[in-house]
Amino acid sequence: MTLNDCLSLYPVQALNRQPLSTGWRIAFATLGEGEDRGFSRVDFDDDSWAPAEVPRLHAATAGHETVWYRVRFPRPRHRQRTLLRFEGAFLVANVWLNGRLLGSHYGYFAPFSFDVSSFLLEENVLAVCVETPVELDLAAKRHVLGIFGDWDCKPYPSRELGQLPEDYTWQVPIGLWQPVLLEQVGHVVAEWVHCDAELERADVARLALRVRLRNLDGRIMTGEVQVRILGGDDMAPLEMRRAIRLPAHGVIDVTMELALPSPRPWWPHSHGTPSLYRADLSIVADEREAAVISKTFGIRDVRLDVRPDGWVFHLNGRALFPRGANYASEFFLDSTTAATASRDLELARAANMDMLRVHAHLEPEVVYAEADTQGMLLWQDFPLIFSYAHRADARAAAFFREAVLSQVEEMVHLLYDHPSVVCYAIHHAPSWCDAFAFLGERHVEQLNRDIDEEAAALARALDPARPAFAASGDRDQHLGLGWEEGHWRELAEQRPTFVSEVGAQALPSANSPVWRSLNARWPVADDDPSWRYAGYQPNEWARSGIGLPSTHPSRDACIRASQEYQAHLLRFAIERFRAQKFADCGGVLVFQLVDGFPGVTKSILDHARRPKRAYHAVREAFAPVLLVAELPEAHAEADGLLIRLPRGRPACLRVVCINDDPNRHGVALLRWRVSRRGGPGLSWWRRLRARFARRRFRGETRIELPESTEPASVIAEPVLRLQADGLYRLTAELESKGQVIATLDQPFLVGDPPRRGRWLSEAPEPEAVLAPAERSAVAR
Repeated sequence: MTLNDCLSLYPVQALNRQPLSTGWRIAFATLGEGEDRGFSRVDFDDDSWAPAEVPRLHAATAGHETVWYRVRFPRPRHRQRTLLRFEGAFLVANVWLNGRLLGSHYGYFAPFSFDVSSFLLEENVLAVCVETPVELDLAAKRHVLGIFGDWDCKPYPSRELGQLPEDYTWQVPIGLWQPVLLEQVGHVVAEWVHCDAELERADVARLALRVRLRNLDGRIMTGEVQVRILGGDDMAPLEMRRAIRLPAHGVIDVTMELALPSPRPWWPHSHGTPSLYRADLSIVADEREAAVISKTFGIRDVRLDVRPDGWVFHLNGRALFPRGANYASEFFLDSTTAATASRDLELARAANMDMLRVHAHLEPEVVYAEADTQGMLLWQDFPLIFSYAHRADARAAAFFREAVLSQVEEMVHLLYDHPSVVCYAIHHAPSWCDAFAFLGERHVEQLNRDIDEEAAALARALDPARPAFAASGDRDQHLGLGWEEGHWRELAEQRPTFVSEVGAQALPSANSPVWRSLNARWPVADDDPSWRYAGYQPNEWARSGIGLPSTHPSRDACIRASQEYQAHLLRFAIERFRAQKFADCGGVLVFQLVDGFPGVTKSILDHARRPKRAYHAVREAFAPVLLVAELPEAHAEADGLLIRLPRGRPACLRVVCINDDPNRHGVALLRWRVSRRGGPGLSWWRRLRARFARRRFRGETRIELPESTEPASVIAEPVLRLQADGLYRLTAELESKGQVIATLDQPFLVGDPPRRGRWLSEAPEPEAVLAPAERSAVAR
C-alpha cells in the first residue's frame, strides 16, 4: 500500500522560490462532490467561492471534513525545472494542475513536491483538496493526528466527547497550514541530507555528510556536489567536491567525509555553549547549478542507559539529569511563528529547564531551529496517542501500519540534523502499557504494540545515533498522584526511572486575557460546560483538595487555591525526584509548559503566556544547585499543603544537596536553622527551656559539593525534639566562594496548632505580564 504519490524532498534547495500567497479561493465539499462538480477543471467558475488566506488552518467538524482550494498563477520566467512545493497540508492533500491529477500526500508535518515542468501553461489553475477525517470513536481511530485528534488538553477534551451541550463542537485542524511555493531547480535534486558529526579526539571531529540525489530527467546526468563547512570566525571554511553520475530517473547516495579541527561540541544551555556548524551544498548537473542547500548541525553524542533502577542520559560522555516540561505551542500550528518559539524557549530557560518533550506531535521547523540555537534538549514524540484500530479489519489495520511507518521515516529525515533532538518515543500512553491497559482489548493492544515496536526499530535503523523507544509511559512514568489518583504526599513514595509527566490543573491568573474566552462570571456552576470545554476536570478538583468553585467565595479565591495547589504539588514532586538523582530517577518533566489554546489545564503558563504561581515554584525547584528538606516519614501526616510532625518526638531533618551545574564543585559552607512561627503561647518554663535549646536548632558545617554527574548528597541531618505546637521553618543557605548558591525555606507543622486557613504556601503573586524586559528579569 502506497499512501504518497509525490516527491519527498526534505531540505529547502531551490535556486529561486515564488510563494503562492494571494488569489486563493476556498469552498467546503467532499472529495467526490468536488470531482463530480469539476472543481479541478480549468474552466470551473469559482467566483462564488470565498477568498482564502494561505497558509492558514481551519476547524474540521463532523460532516465538514474536506476543503477545496483554487488559485491561478502565470508560468514562471526561467528555463529550468519548476517544482510545486507544499510545506505542509493538514492532513491529506490531493493536487490537480490544469485539470491533471498530480498526486497526493498523507500526513500534516512533512513537505512534499511535484515536478510540474511539463504541465505548465501561460496561465495555470491549481486545485487542492485537503481532508482531515473527524473520528469520534477514539478507540478505533486510525489516522495519525496525535494530540489534535484525541487529548484532554485540546478544545473539547476527549473525556468530554458527547457530554457537552450541542453548541460545543468537536473539531480538528484542516487546511494548507504552511506556504505553497513554485521552486526553480535543475535536473538533479536532493531528497535528504544527513550530517553525522562525531568526536574522534578532543582536537578533531569526523563529519560524514550523506546526500541522497534524484535525477528528475530522462537522460544520464553528470556533475558534482560541492560542500563548504562553516564553523564560526575562528575556523577557516572547509571545502570538498565529489563527482556524480546519475542514471535516467535514478537515485544515488553520496557520502563525503571531512575532518573538523578544534571541534566545538553542542551542549544544552545548562551545560555549556550550543555551538553550531553550517554545511553549504551546491549540486551541479548538466554544467549548471541545479540546487543549493544550507544545513545547520552540531557535534554531539547522545546515549541513554535504560536500567531497571533508573535512566541516565549521557551527552558528549557526560551524565546529565534533564529538567523540563511537556510542550505543545499551539493547537492550530499556523499560529506558531519564530517569535512564538523564541519566546517559549526563553520562558523555559528562565524556569531553569533544559529539556522539552514535544508531546505526541511535531512542531513547525522554527521550534527545532530555535531549540538548536538556544540549547534546549528535545524529547520528540511521534503523533500517536492512546488506542488505535479497535476491532479494525485487515485493510484498516494495514492502512494504519503504512501511515505510521511512512511518517516515522518523514520525521527522522526532517529532524536528523537538529542536535537538540535527543530521543524519539513512538506512542504516547498506548493501551499495551500496563498503566493504560484500560484503553483497549488484548488484540488491539497487540496490534498497537507490534506497529509501535516496528516503528521504533525503523527509527533506530534510519538514525542509529538517537535512542528510540516504542512508547512513552512504558518504562518512563506518567504520574497522576495528587490529581487523577491518590494523595500528593504519595509522590514521595515513588521510585520512578524517569518522570515524563506530573502535574495538576490551575486556573489562569485573574488579570490574564485568557478570561476573555472563558466564563468569568461568578458564581459559576461546578460543571460549567465552557470550563469543561476548556479542559476543566471537576472530579479531580473535588478530590484533590482544591475544591469545586462552589466552595470558594469568589473567583479570585478559586484562582488562588488552584494555583497554590498546583505550585505545591509540582515543587514537592520535583524536589523529591531530584533528591533521587541517578539513584532511582533520571529526569523530571512537568506537565505542561504552555496552553495551546485558552484553556483550564495543567500548564504553568496560560495561552497568553502569563505565569501561574507554579511557574515560579518550578523555576525555584529546577535551580541548578538545590537544597531539599526531607522530613521524617514515620509518624508524619499531611495537613492541607504541609507536613505535620508529632510534638515531643525526636525528628531527623535531612538536608539534601543536588548539583546539576558542571561549573560548581569544591567546598561550600552550609548554614541551617529551625525557627517557630505562630501557635499558642508557651508557659514561662517552656519559653525558658526553648531559649536554652535554641543553640541546638541551628548549625554550620563545611561540605563537599557533589559533582553534576553524581547523585544527590545528604549534607546535614539534625535531630531535634520540638516541644511546642506551631508552624516551623527549616531554613538554610549554601555559600561557595563568598556567594550564596542555594537557599532552603521549608515550612512544616508540629503538634496541633490553631488553624489558620488551609496552611497554604506563601508564594508571591504571579507576575502580571512577561514582556521581554521582565522575562530577562525572571531569568536573572
